[in-house]
Parts: sequence; C-alpha cells; structure tokens
Amino acid sequence: MKSFIQRILYAGIHRALSRSLMRTIVLTNALALITIALASTTFLHSLIRNHGRLSVSSSINLGVMVLLCGILVLNDARRFNLSRFILSVLVPVACCAILFLPRWKNPDLFHYLPRSPQLFCVILATSIIPLMVFSVRERRLLIPAVGINILILITIDPTLFYFSADRHGEYGFYRYFGNNLTILAAGLFLMGAIVFLKNLFEDFELLNERLIDNLNDKNAQLEKNNRDLYRLNQDIETQNEEIQAQSEELMQSQESLMMANHKIEEQKVELENQNELLEHLLAEKKQDLVQTNQQLVSRNSELEQFSYTVSHNLRGPVASLLGLINIINLTENEDDKKHILKLIEQSALSLETVIKDLNKIIDIRHDKFNINERVELEEVLSVITESLKTFIVENNIAITHDFKHGEAFVSIRAYLSSILYNLISNAIQYRSPERKPTIHITSVLKDRMLILEVADNGLGIDLTRYQQDLYKLYKRFHDHIPGKGLGLYLVKQQVEKLNGSIEVESVPHQGTTFRILLPV
Repeated sequence: MKSFIQRILYAGIHRALSRSLMRTIVLTNALALITIALASTTFLHSLIRNHGRLSVSSSINLGVMVLLCGILVLNDARRFNLSRFILSVLVPVACCAILFLPRWKNPDLFHYLPRSPQLFCVILATSIIPLMVFSVRERRLLIPAVGINILILITIDPTLFYFSADRHGEYGFYRYFGNNLTILAAGLFLMGAIVFLKNLFEDFELLNERLIDNLNDKNAQLEKNNRDLYRLNQDIETQNEEIQAQSEELMQSQESLMMANHKIEEQKVELENQNELLEHLLAEKKQDLVQTNQQLVSRNSELEQFSYTVSHNLRGPVASLLGLINIINLTENEDDKKHILKLIEQSALSLETVIKDLNKIIDIRHDKFNINERVELEEVLSVITESLKTFIVENNIAITHDFKHGEAFVSIRAYLSSILYNLISNAIQYRSPERKPTIHITSVLKDRMLILEVADNGLGIDLTRYQQDLYKLYKRFHDHIPGKGLGLYLVKQQVEKLNGSIEVESVPHQGTTFRILLPV
C-alpha cells in the first residue's frame, strides 16, 4: 500500500526536472489524492443519505473524482501546467455547480438564507491552491487561476441571491459587504500571507541554488588544481626515472667488469635451470593427466545425463505409441481408429522432435561443424534478424548492437551463429508483456578475448533457484511459455567447443544478460 501511494505521489517525476518543479508535482499529486479521498467520503455520505440514488451533488462529486484521477494521468504524461491549472479551479467550480444547478430551473424553491457554510469554507480554503502549486514567477498561469478563484469568491453571494425566492427583495452595496466582508477579508489575508511566504521561500531557494552553483564552481577549480598537481608529480616521477636510468647505466658498467667472475656461476645456474625445466615439464604432464581425468569424469557425467535424458524422453513417445497400437487393435469403431491414428501421428512427431534434438547434440559432440573461417558479427546478426523478422515485427522488438570490435576474426561460423540465434530467440520468446521488448548486443576485445554480450529486458531468471540447472538438457524456467529447454544447453556446448566460457546476470521481471568469452 505504501509503495502504491508513493508511485502515485511521484507520478511524472524524472531527473531532468528542477528540484522546485519536482516538489510542486509531488504537492499536486498529494493534493489530488487528498481531494479524491474527501470527495469519496462526501460521495458515499450522499449515497447513504439518498438511499443509493444519485443526486446532483453526488453526480458532481463523482465527476470531480474522475477529473482528479485525470490530474494524476496528466502529471504522468508530463502535462504539468494543465494538471495544476485544473486542480487550482476544480473544487471552487464544482462547489458553484453544486450550489447553482439545483437552483437554475427552480430558484423559487430555495431561500437566500441560510446559505451553506460548508461550501463557502471549501471555496475559501481551496482558493489558495493556485498559490501552493504555482511559483510566483509563473504569472501567466498563476494570475488566471487566482483570478477565477477570487471571481467565484466575490460573485457567489449575489449570484445565490439572484437564484433564490428572495431575489425580489433589496440587495444593495451595504448588504453585500455586510454579508461578505469577513469572507473577503479572510480570503485576501490568506492569499496575501501565502504570497508573502512563497515569495520569501522562493528567494531563499534562489539564493540556495546560487550558493550551490558557487560551490560547484569552487569544486571544479579544486579539481583543476588537483590535476595540475598531478601533472607536476608526473614530471617529478619522470625526472626520478631518468636519474634511476643513469644509475642503472653506472651499475651495468660495473657489472661488465664482474662478468668474468660470473661465468662459472652462470654455468651452475644453467644446470639448475635445466633441472627446473625438467621439473616443470613433469608438473605440466601431471597437470595434463589431472585435467584429462577431470574431463573423463565430466564426460562420464554428461554421458550419464545424456543417456538418462535419451531414455526418459524416448520412453514417453514409445510407450504412447505401443499403448495406442494396442488400443487400435482392440477397437472396431472407425471414428475411434481415426482419432487414435491422429494420436499415433502426434506421438511419432514428438519422437521425431526428440531424435532431431539428440542429433543436434551428437553433431556438436562429434565436431561436425569444425571449419574455421573469417566471421563478421554484423553479417551474422543481419542473417539472424532476417530469419526472425516475422517474430520481431509482430512483437515490436527493438534490437540494437554496438560492435566495438568491428573487424572480422577467425572462428567456427556455424557455432557462433547458433549461439546468437538461440540467445536472441530466447530473449524474444521470454519477453515481458509489461514493457516494450528491447535486445542489445555488444562486443569488445580485451586481453585477446572477444566479449560478446546479449542483454534483454524480459522476464528474467531466478538464478538463486535455477543456477545449477541453467544449462542442463530439457530444463525450463517459465512453464507458462512454450519451449523445449534445449537452447541454453546447445549454447553451453557450442561455447565450450570454441574453448570459451559463458556467464549470466539476471534479475526476475527486469531482464537477463548473457556474456560469452571467446579466445581470438
């Protein structure tokens, strides 16, 4: 509830606005929200009093609540001037409507006195809203809003007299001031006091902004002085390096005199180096054996998972086929046979899909696509977006890229194309319905490694829950969206075939970033 109210209060707020305008927008939203609450109370009271029937006042209250909600919508659409102007005049105009609409056709049914003190108090209280939501410098909007409120405050009493049964009596200058002097004086006093305080506050705020600007200028000057000091320190370090270089030259001249004495020691060091080299070679062989054993263990684990997956995924369609064949042998109804044949066809197609998926995995394991060639990322991405063009257009997908490593490099094109295709198609498939889908692809070369990133703003993955199963075969993380759970498994296998690695960052309901690191 608290976060919902905060979202309403901060509707329309963004960083480009000034601090004073942001405060005014929050105040406008707060006043609109408070007025909605008060109008809702009045509306419910009127419904209860009239036994559920809509009266003129309750209808106007309902319209006021709708317009107040429209103020929040206008602020969210950044139509701040229009929303503040409507808020400034809405309540007084609504009060006038509540007073005069019943009197319009039948003024003889109403007496001039007693008047409704509640509505007069509401009009008097809300006449200061323009001074609260507009700056003194916004005269183009402030003066009309204040003028409308003052005009309503001045003219409401004689208008009430005119639309009443007492209008045939005398209504003179002294009677007007006698009835309205207190209200007018209170209204002028409130407006004058608020104008004075607001002007004083805005002057202090302007002074404060100037002080902040001065502090920023001084900070900039201090940063410039620091940069100058840094340059001086670098010059001193350069001089120190030159002195050190001269010292090293003197030491080298001394070392040349000692070379004869060092030859025996060099031969000894050479023998030690040969021994260390032999030990290093033995350590490398040992490390290779350890890595080979680890690879065998990993392959055995993968083969166990693969065999389990094969048996599990083939068992279902085969069992279904056998069961349907038994049923078709037992039935004699032709319609039932046709229906069972359709089910057999579906099971066969399911079995064919599983076999095709397994063929893809076997192709990767056997290095079927192991031809190295020159690859350009822009060309690969263009082919992928053309093949996915129908899905991109139907779902209004925005795909952007920034290939800082623009030149071609040598790799296996089929694997790289499959990696990008699976990541982009996953980003399209698992898009968020709450916002426009965007996919951003970047590449950069760092330490002879190509870093390829595919980032989206889709549904995201709960890594704390699915981290261990992320790249396993037939694992899926969004059951409400159709899929086979094969894409990330293929991406992982192909990245490893390219001697690379894959990383992932994801936040549920915000998006996912896959980072591929490939040696160049």
